[in-house]
Amino acid sequence: MVDRGDGLAGAILADADFRDALRAITWRSLIDDVPTIVPQLIPSVEWDHALTCASALASIGGEQASDAALRVVQGCLSDQESGPVERQAAFVLLERMGNTRAAALAEERNLVGQEAWAQAPGPLVLDVVRRRLELAIPVTSGEAIQANPFQRAFWDRAAANRWLSVSAPTSAGKSYIVKRWIEELAAREERFTAVYLVPTRALIDEVSHDLIEHFGAGVEVLVLPWDHRPGSAAKEVYVLTQERLHLLQSRAPSFVADLLFVDEAQKVGDGYRGVLLQRVLDEAVRRASGMQVIFASPASSNPEILLSGAPGGAPVEAELSEEVTVNQNLLWANPHPGDSRRWEVELISDGEAQPVGYVELAGRTTSVKKRLPLVALGIGGVSTGNVVYVNFAAEAEDTAVQIAEGLPEVGAEEVKVIEDLRELAKDTVHGEYRLADVLKNGVAFHYGNMPTLIRAEIERLFKDGVLRYLVCTSTLLEGVNLPCRNIFARGPKRGKGTPMSIPDFWNLAGRAGRWGKEFRGNVICLDTDPSVWPNLPRDRRRQPISFASGEVLSDVEALEGFARAEDPAVAARADPLRTSVYSFLATRVLQGVELNEIPGITLGGKRLERLEGTLRETVERVELPPDLIARHPGISPRAMQVLLDYFRGHPEPAKLMIYPPESEEARLSYAKALSRSRDYLGADFGTDPRCAMLGILVRNWMRGYPLRRLIEERIDYQLEKKGKADVPKLIRETMDDVEEVARFSAPKYLACYLDVHEVFLARRGESLLVDPETLTLMLELGVSRPTDVSLIGLGLTRTTVLALSDYLYDDELDRDGALAWLRTAPLERFRLLPMSRREIAEVLGAEI
Repeated sequence: MVDRGDGLAGAILADADFRDALRAITWRSLIDDVPTIVPQLIPSVEWDHALTCASALASIGGEQASDAALRVVQGCLSDQESGPVERQAAFVLLERMGNTRAAALAEERNLVGQEAWAQAPGPLVLDVVRRRLELAIPVTSGEAIQANPFQRAFWDRAAANRWLSVSAPTSAGKSYIVKRWIEELAAREERFTAVYLVPTRALIDEVSHDLIEHFGAGVEVLVLPWDHRPGSAAKEVYVLTQERLHLLQSRAPSFVADLLFVDEAQKVGDGYRGVLLQRVLDEAVRRASGMQVIFASPASSNPEILLSGAPGGAPVEAELSEEVTVNQNLLWANPHPGDSRRWEVELISDGEAQPVGYVELAGRTTSVKKRLPLVALGIGGVSTGNVVYVNFAAEAEDTAVQIAEGLPEVGAEEVKVIEDLRELAKDTVHGEYRLADVLKNGVAFHYGNMPTLIRAEIERLFKDGVLRYLVCTSTLLEGVNLPCRNIFARGPKRGKGTPMSIPDFWNLAGRAGRWGKEFRGNVICLDTDPSVWPNLPRDRRRQPISFASGEVLSDVEALEGFARAEDPAVAARADPLRTSVYSFLATRVLQGVELNEIPGITLGGKRLERLEGTLRETVERVELPPDLIARHPGISPRAMQVLLDYFRGHPEPAKLMIYPPESEEARLSYAKALSRSRDYLGADFGTDPRCAMLGILVRNWMRGYPLRRLIEERIDYQLEKKGKADVPKLIRETMDDVEEVARFSAPKYLACYLDVHEVFLARRGESLLVDPETLTLMLELGVSRPTDVSLIGLGLTRTTVLALSDYLYDDELDRDGALAWLRTAPLERFRLLPMSRREIAEVLGAEI
């Protein structure tokens, strides 16, 4: 049956008449969606033939067949030359495909009448009813979830398997069905604990707010590993990054979960953070072998690789979904020879470029910096839903300024919310923050180190259509839910100038096409010369998942050389990925674990034996306890021993102490600890003057200084030192240091410094002044009061918590106490920005 279906699909897709019709439909749809393109021609379509072929393809299924069927159906619904009978047939096909959100969009736009399928001939009506019943999922609450085919298949497989790995497109509805699966499991049990693992802190906020809104008071949604005793609520869902899950595992050795969901699971291949993801997964499974584990990844070719850590005998399954819910067009745009204001647009189909038309730009693209903003404006016009991808934060700001100059200011209806966001940007960051200027024209930029409250408001206004253009960096690759109509990119890169890989590009492109809001999305690649695009995309292909540790283990000899390096700190600073793998494997050897038991470790035979022997040999003289070493992933155990030896040989041990942030000695103690972490643990904190500056930042961040104050202090220092200051650059640099140093690398290394120091002090009968867990908490959150930690744990951002701290004098409130205070406080009298009031209202579930 499958072979016949594949053969029929292949025959239809290869049919010359259908290929011509499909090309014509795509062209017509594109010109309708992007009216700024001047078409070469607008071909006609014979809809009866196209719909007949689409009906057959929809019944067969498969990614290519489903995409073609959906393209015909949605093209018919939105085409001005299709008739009411043809549209009704297309609408019935949408229902048969289970694409209810696209069907609802057609009704919303009055392209068909309400419930148009019910007026179709009787057999077709029965067919739609049958399909709806097939896709409906009955749940414990008594209702039925109306699912699409991917969601229905996910539910069946999740019910049948302890380990499940699914690969599905970005718009397949994965987040919704996972949320409902968690809800179903929680409803069945008196006590239930789930971990929802996400790759970034930004996604913690997005996912947790969504879950809180969905679950209400029935399930406790938690985002911090510090302010809550696991198991104190009957039903708990922890939304965490791998770093926070590791902290929770370290803080609560008995913590186990009933369900672990790993979102963006392909991140196991993402450098040292991928190794940490592998590590926390390994630890979670060791603690609870009966736990259900579900992985989700976009467009991967081998989701089954993630099932390698499943306990023997556990039912497992990998699902590679071919569900297509929204169409995408891949376009190339290049300047016309001799006329840089005229850019030719080509549609890429089956890997081949087909000329579509051209756009006239408002100005000549005489420099590289002008190309992206001018072409984006030339194609996107004044429409909403445009994302422009750039490589760095500074480039995002410059491009946003150029785009804003080509647009009129926002309309009267949008002025109030825009002014609220401009006020937030000035109040939270700086009066000269460039975001405030571009917002007036419906433009914003978006990068990872921006304050959470600002970034969340930008995302909300973009989704609502208030913002026309959003200029983004690689934060869009981290799973941030920002669907759009058009994505523009020119030679995209990641990290320090590395050309973007094909998998990353298609992950980015997956945001083009807002399911339920648009029928299609467009991905526009500028300047498609190989010198600009070393990895030029031509067609969508699934890419393999690989473990980051596998890259290191492919050269065991190099890893052994690293393990024996004379100076472990220098070796660690030169190779963070190898450091993470060495730390992981050496820790497991110290714990008595066989390396071949670890998920993703595929070495065998004598190579494995030799590596285990090398690891044992290199940690033989490490005197620190294994549980201490295990608390600090990514740091070499040998480097920790070198630091301990340094402590023992220091002539003035009192100067090694780290002080609480409120202490007068704090600044110098942090600066010294950072430089020692550089010298002995392998941290990359830069020169001694840089460590001194970071020491001030770390102290003031933990004291709860607002970001604006931190920025102004750095600007004042530059003015005093050099007589001038590049304000936009200093704003970005300060935000970078807060996110990358104060909230990430400083807690990682300073907590290790304190743990090793505690071992040294214990032999002298002395104690630490700040314990590692408290320091990590203060650095991660940027507050020091337990009350502030509790407020953040409720779902408020640091910006809102600092605003509330002016009115809340009790330092020791727990979560319940903080929530009780919020419910009774006269919030209407407080000076709070509108976005902070909205945040509080979401926590309280009421308007304020």
